[in-house]
Amino acid sequence: MTETTPRREITRQRLVDAAIVEFAERGIDATSVEMLCEAAGFTRGAFYSNFSSKDDLCAAVLESYRDQVVAGLAQAFAEPPEDASLEWATGDALNEFFAVLAPTEHFQLTLMEIRLRATRTRELAERLAAISAETRPEMVRFIDGIGERLGLRFRLRTDLLVEVFEALFFQEERPGSGDSARTLIGPVALALAEPAGDS
Repeated sequence: MTETTPRREITRQRLVDAAIVEFAERGIDATSVEMLCEAAGFTRGAFYSNFSSKDDLCAAVLESYRDQVVAGLAQAFAEPPEDASLEWATGDALNEFFAVLAPTEHFQLTLMEIRLRATRTRELAERLAAISAETRPEMVRFIDGIGERLGLRFRLRTDLLVEVFEALFFQEERPGSGDSARTLIGPVALALAEPAGDS
């Protein structure tokens, strides 16, 4: 087993950070190992001492994503504002939710790139599924927590609701299409929420 040291962790993280930017700007296939190393300030040797392939690096990006989601959602709105309302939940709270999931445009585009690549790469697909299995409960817990604080429940199972939110959030905006699909997230949440006491 390869020993993990602080220096090695820093090297891996710099390569992950470089991948997030380079994959977003060029796509995974069009980004060579040399480009990644140059962006991170390392040699090919540093890359291959940490990752066996670009797919392995993609998996590390997903692991970074998992850690970010788990930590970020646990901290977000631990104590909601006193005037918390349905409008707050479908506005500020959902914005915070997606800021944790994809804090930058580069991160969002790279996640989309990895998801697309996973449709053609079985091992990466399995690693993506494993990461999703670890992050989805945190997402569900976050949405359920907001609903509980506001005395709401959803007409759709929460894990399915999260899938709908993600699909809208990660929908690539087409040139000339007008409003982003993201503008539908709030109205969809409103349409599917109801007072918890209703039958």
